[in-house]
Amino acid sequence: MAAFMRLALGVLLCTQDILMTDIIELKISTKARRGDMVTKCGCSNQECFIKPSANSEKAFEISKSGNIILSKDAKFLTGLSYPVSILTKDNCYDNMQEEQTYVFHIVDSTYSVSNPLLHSSIMLGFPTFLGTLSSFSLSPSSEDQSQSFQLLGPLSEHFKIEIRRNEVYLVKEQSFLSEESSKTFLFVLEMKDDNHSHYYDLEVYIGDELEDSDNFRVVQLQQESHVVVKRQTPTSISKSFSVYENTTGTLFNVLDSQPPNGGSSFEIKGATPQNIFQIDTEGNVTLGDGFSLDYDRGHKSFNISIEVKGAQGGQVSNYLVNLEVLDSNDESPALLNQPRPFLSTVRSSTPIGTVVYSLNASDQDTGSDLRFYINGSVGFAVDENTGNITTTRLFNGPDDTNGTEYVINAYVSDIAAPILQTTVAMVTIRLGMRRPQFFSQSYTANIRDDNEINQIFQILDENGESSPVKSLNFQADLNGKTTYSVYSGVTTISDKFAISDDGQLKVLKKLLLGADPPVYTLFIQAQDSVSGFSTKVNLTVNLLKNYKPMLTLPVYTATVPENLKINDTILTVETIATENAQQFNYSVDSPVFWVQNLNGKGIIRVNRLLDYEAVGDAFYQDHSYTFHVTVDGYNMTSLVIVYLQNVNDEVPVFTSSTESTIQDTIDYGRIVMNVKAIDKDGDGVTYRFLESSSVFAIDRNSGQITITRPGSQIPDDVDSYKLTVIAKDDGSCCTGGTDTIHSETQEITINIVDSKNYRPQFVECSSYYNASILEEEPVGTYVLTVSATDINKGENGVVDYTILSFRNDLTQDFTIQTVNKTGVVRSNVKFDRETLNDILKVTVIATDHGQPPLSSECSFIVNVVDINDNSPVFLSGENVDGCSNKRDEGVVSRDSSRGSEAMNIRAFDVDSGENAQIDYSILDSPGHYFDITSNTGMIFVNQSLSDAPERVTLHVLASDKGDPPNNSTAYVDIVIRNSTVTKLWPSDKNNPNSFINDNTRTDALITSVSFTNQLTGVKLIVKCQSSDQANKFKVELSSNNRDIFLYAAGDFDNEKDTKVAQIRVYTGQGDTQYYEDSYFLFSINDTNNKKPQFVNRENPLIGKIEFSVQEEQPIGEEVGILLAHDEDRTPPFNKVTYNTKFNDSSFKVDDVNGVITTLIRFDREELTSSTPDLLVVAMDGYPSSIPGRTGPNTGSAVVQITIEDINDNPPYFANNSYFFTVPENAPISHSVGSIKALDKDDEKTSRYTKYSLGDSRYFGVDENTGKIFVAGILFGQANTNISMRFTADDGKFSASVDVYIGVLKTYNRRPEFNGNYNIKSIVANRNYNESLFQVKANDPDCGNPCTLRYEIMASDPVILRIFKIDHVTGEVSLLAPLEPRPYVFSVKVTDSSSSRRKKRSLAAKDAYTTVTINPAVCNVHQEADQNGRCQCIDYCKNSAPCYNGGTCQLNCSLGSEHGYYCQCPPGFSNWDCSGVVTVTSATITEDKDDNTWLIVLLVCLAVLLVVVILVVAFLVRRKKNQDRDKSMLAYDNEDFDIREDVVDYDEDGAGEDDYAGYDITMIRKAVTVREENIPKPKTMADRPLTSAAPRNGHLREFIGDRLEDAEGDSGAPPYDTLHEFMYEGEGSLAGSLSSINTSSSGGDQDYEYLHEWGPKFAKLADMYNTYEDSD
Repeated sequence: MAAFMRLALGVLLCTQDILMTDIIELKISTKARRGDMVTKCGCSNQECFIKPSANSEKAFEISKSGNIILSKDAKFLTGLSYPVSILTKDNCYDNMQEEQTYVFHIVDSTYSVSNPLLHSSIMLGFPTFLGTLSSFSLSPSSEDQSQSFQLLGPLSEHFKIEIRRNEVYLVKEQSFLSEESSKTFLFVLEMKDDNHSHYYDLEVYIGDELEDSDNFRVVQLQQESHVVVKRQTPTSISKSFSVYENTTGTLFNVLDSQPPNGGSSFEIKGATPQNIFQIDTEGNVTLGDGFSLDYDRGHKSFNISIEVKGAQGGQVSNYLVNLEVLDSNDESPALLNQPRPFLSTVRSSTPIGTVVYSLNASDQDTGSDLRFYINGSVGFAVDENTGNITTTRLFNGPDDTNGTEYVINAYVSDIAAPILQTTVAMVTIRLGMRRPQFFSQSYTANIRDDNEINQIFQILDENGESSPVKSLNFQADLNGKTTYSVYSGVTTISDKFAISDDGQLKVLKKLLLGADPPVYTLFIQAQDSVSGFSTKVNLTVNLLKNYKPMLTLPVYTATVPENLKINDTILTVETIATENAQQFNYSVDSPVFWVQNLNGKGIIRVNRLLDYEAVGDAFYQDHSYTFHVTVDGYNMTSLVIVYLQNVNDEVPVFTSSTESTIQDTIDYGRIVMNVKAIDKDGDGVTYRFLESSSVFAIDRNSGQITITRPGSQIPDDVDSYKLTVIAKDDGSCCTGGTDTIHSETQEITINIVDSKNYRPQFVECSSYYNASILEEEPVGTYVLTVSATDINKGENGVVDYTILSFRNDLTQDFTIQTVNKTGVVRSNVKFDRETLNDILKVTVIATDHGQPPLSSECSFIVNVVDINDNSPVFLSGENVDGCSNKRDEGVVSRDSSRGSEAMNIRAFDVDSGENAQIDYSILDSPGHYFDITSNTGMIFVNQSLSDAPERVTLHVLASDKGDPPNNSTAYVDIVIRNSTVTKLWPSDKNNPNSFINDNTRTDALITSVSFTNQLTGVKLIVKCQSSDQANKFKVELSSNNRDIFLYAAGDFDNEKDTKVAQIRVYTGQGDTQYYEDSYFLFSINDTNNKKPQFVNRENPLIGKIEFSVQEEQPIGEEVGILLAHDEDRTPPFNKVTYNTKFNDSSFKVDDVNGVITTLIRFDREELTSSTPDLLVVAMDGYPSSIPGRTGPNTGSAVVQITIEDINDNPPYFANNSYFFTVPENAPISHSVGSIKALDKDDEKTSRYTKYSLGDSRYFGVDENTGKIFVAGILFGQANTNISMRFTADDGKFSASVDVYIGVLKTYNRRPEFNGNYNIKSIVANRNYNESLFQVKANDPDCGNPCTLRYEIMASDPVILRIFKIDHVTGEVSLLAPLEPRPYVFSVKVTDSSSSRRKKRSLAAKDAYTTVTINPAVCNVHQEADQNGRCQCIDYCKNSAPCYNGGTCQLNCSLGSEHGYYCQCPPGFSNWDCSGVVTVTSATITEDKDDNTWLIVLLVCLAVLLVVVILVVAFLVRRKKNQDRDKSMLAYDNEDFDIREDVVDYDEDGAGEDDYAGYDITMIRKAVTVREENIPKPKTMADRPLTSAAPRNGHLREFIGDRLEDAEGDSGAPPYDTLHEFMYEGEGSLAGSLSSINTSSSGGDQDYEYLHEWGPKFAKLADMYNTYEDSD
């Protein structure tokens, strides 16, 4: 096998030049293991694959990442060398060939496995740094060894490796890929030292910019101007490894098994998606304890970051390792059959071979091969490939009774696994019928208590997966059907649940949580229709509370800068908190944002970059994004509006051209060009030159460039100026815009051209007349170089060449390429002179770049020169087509004397000149009896024929005189007769050479021959075929049969080459007939029979030669050169002179050279009509030989001369001024209109016309087209006219006109809030009589004041009962005290366009803001500041609460009665110093027995104690009532939610089935025995108060109190229903409808609040409000 591999390798290497250009040879260590990477061939296994015939031993494979890896350990490979062909398709590397051959040599070495992937970038052709020599070292001792590098792979010959100062560089040929933008190549870098070889896969990016410019620096190196090298930062190296799953021990070595340098350390910095690796001191990577690689259930690839540090803080290398896990066959097969256990049935009549069960298994391992088996079953067999279990006998024996079960022990094995893997399956077959088998052992369903009758709910299987109820019917072969029933007991069918047709749960009744149990334990029964057998499984139904989450806000708003990054937070949404602790997920319907669901909240984040200047986005309008956020699974949505703040993030963008052209006569201060840059942010833009210019100046604001010196002072050798313009914004767009100023540069070129445009001239046109090309030259053969000069400078002096060389077949014979200001003419076809019928007329047109462009023509003829490409051809004989291999034969008498004619033979060569001249010789002449005349081909007797045989065969050679000569041979036979043979042809007519004039016409006599013998016939012979007429000849026999006449059978005008006529004459008849041939060779004699023909190109549409000349040129200006060609070959027949047919007063033609010049000075604008055509005659130099003509031959042509325009008239405008309109919301670059200047000059002359607009921040103009566009933001300019000066400058003249642009109010911008409101200054549980705060929006479309309408929007209904907003001012006030909890709501503002009585064309716009109120918890004498901190109310500030000069001191501590106290001056007392201190005198007596004072003191203390107890009792009672009252507002407490308790006041009681009006769960209580109450008489206190007692009581307690009163009233009638119409319940936003407590019944009142009550009170609102009709 090894010998065979070496032989195959030898054949491959010997034929590599034929098969491909590159063979890459690599060495592989015998220590390499399966999965090790050998080299790289692409980026994935879709881009390269192994050619099947090149991997016969299957030693290699392609990994998913495009690596060639070993498919077995290298030590098990049987060969020494392996040629492998890799086929590629759509490869990521540009140099990979469609088929690339590698030769892998197996060697006993440690350092030979290719692994590392090096990245390199070549910028602008500079060398790139690969690393230091030490970084490529293979062993610690490598410093003492020599190191060499070699680059392998396609196109590697264009690169080389250079070592400079111990650094390794990659250098590219300068000429290679010099014009390519970017390429990526893959090479193999081979590094050798004295003992080892090592390989690196080198990925090279070639482009104008580095892939990672931050990792490179530019340094000066010897003999190199610039070299791009890596910074001395940690080296990053990418590597790829492949290992099979379940691999233990070392997975790979990060250094490719190279011994590390002494003291090196290794650390795994991280791994994704899971770090399960560890690394030892040698760089060996292994799995951590308890971890393993599992392809099937784990990760298929890992990215590992490894840091390698050199000794003592040396070089740090970061290895980025991609570890690919390969699949190995280690998984057991899995059975897929359901349900379980595996059951089936068989009938007693079941035929043998019937399938009773089908096993279905799979193995997720790659390359698995499954087989099915049965272990010792009687009566059944299994197909090992399909798993079908079939019967092998009939089951009708005496032991086969119904109900018998047969257990089959089956198993499935993976026979492809290295170790056999088997899974066992037990299948039970029952004889007869079997009960249905459910696919799940139990089912669960969750329903909500708001269900509708017959509503369908999803059923879950035992695994919690959605799965309809399904069972296996074993009597399906008997048409058995399965029906399903739901049982609430063993025998009781549920009246609440059923199974739908599609296997889901159907609810038959409305269920209510509280009235119905929360959990139902049921059974599902499946019953077979044939056997009646049934099976039951458990069904659990959970009745859940119908909770519909509500988002905290109907509209969420956020104002953010436009420069947020991806994943930045916008805002957070959540639902209103309730006792239900359920957490929800959220989603948005905008691609610009996404939601991160975290702990029941939705964090809305940026999904793609925002743009304040965005256009064309469906979610974007008015610099804001509008979309919806939805609670997943519920139809609950809120609007989200993200307002963007403009940020100065846009760079000015140049919209003007980069090039302008001026004439050398331009005046000082004239406009050269207009530079315009637009900033989409709306910033102002200023301009300046990067470097100052002494010739040009630029206006700082407008960008207009003018010249600062006359054009005449510009040096003659200067053709152009190159300037760099800097455009810089001013940051005026937005707040903080000046913090980041942007600028942009643009290179501009100002060309200087001559004021007069001269025409290019072919100075040496006449020298091109003798141009020639050899026939049969390949396409692209050089013919000649033409040159036209233009004395203009700059662009006007640049000349381009075009060529016209069409023949009648419209073939373009030649091409021309402009090279170094000349035109190189090359052939475009391969010419054959012998088949060329036309002369090759060529016209070269030289056109300059002036404006208008001027051109000149040079016409000439290219002669095709003959080469000796044809061999002589014999006119008859055995080798001539049509002669039937019959040799020519001559007859001669034996007694013929020496020199006697034997026969004639003739050959013909279609070439011309010496190439067509033929010499004849005899190659083989037996006995030398005959010889041949070299120039005529006549064979004659050379010696006596007395002893000659009767037939002599001669071998004749015909050879032309070309270099080298061509030849042909022929055999001829000469018959020697003993009788006398008489020769027919006279000697002077036997093979004669003659000539024919080229003016010979048809039927003209060419020659005649008289014969001594009488002839019986004469024919022309062509290829052994006789004819009366052939090849322009015809022959006739005279009436006396002794003369023949040769006539012309056609005109000879166009014949140039020699003509041959073979004439055969006959004597005798029948067997005695004899013939002889004579060959007449005619040369064509030139006569003056050709007319001169003009070579100049004619316009096929008008049939005229076209020339042009500029107006205002001096007399004698050259217009063009005419060329006529005479095809006669002999002077003076072909000498041509020129003259005009009629005397022309405008032009003349030189009679010798055909140059047309002007006789007058033309003004194009003054011409009343086009110039008359010029009729030019070309005449040759000799009288014509054409019959019927006298004098020389002539040819004529009509020349049309066009007078071309120059810039000699100023531009002007059709109108005195122009007016345009533009909407105020027009985006940047929006087209406003165009103004075109008029000019008497031709439109082609207007190249230099430039349009400019006066200094304007809002508008710009395209300097070439005159198109005016929006250059700034127009908002704020509505209903104003902006005036500017519009100028057209053609480089020589200019004109200006006023332009007015009206900005229309066509767009209504939305109002704008300054942001969201976060209010912390409100104190909880406190009444406020004045407004708390004001929300304020600004309408940018109107002045001050603006008419705006404010409205509160909230999800929480409590908000609308507590807060009120003034619709006009936006002031927010409280209707009730706030609890110490957050309140969040939205405020919508609508601009004045929303008035329903005003008809406006502009749509109204809304804006929203979010108000968040966090009440502060302060005592009664404190207030909260803006940050929510409590501080004392300043009672001492606005008044003097202290009397008699007392000093007020604040005291807001808890328990303070007044919040302050007074420091009283002497003589005053009390807390406010209002009391006067009175001093009295009394006699004090001592009476030990008088205790009156003690008794008084004790009585006072007792009274005080009673008062304290009463106060405390009152406060406790009050606190309980307040807690009870607050519970009625706590809607988050479902037990106290009474919003639907009483709705219909006219309800008389509809029974317990009426769930719409009442929450009947509150009266479903156990019946208790009520004590008998003694009736008490009704008093006035028992009467209900007009305020609908209790003031804030709970409805249930209220009803209970009223019921107790009714039962205690013996005179009351029996009530079925008790109505208390004075109590209206809680939760209504409208307040009380009762008029009992109304303070007034008339007067002017504000009924605006009725609009807040909702749509049910719209009619009432309309009754109390009137609107002025403003239509």
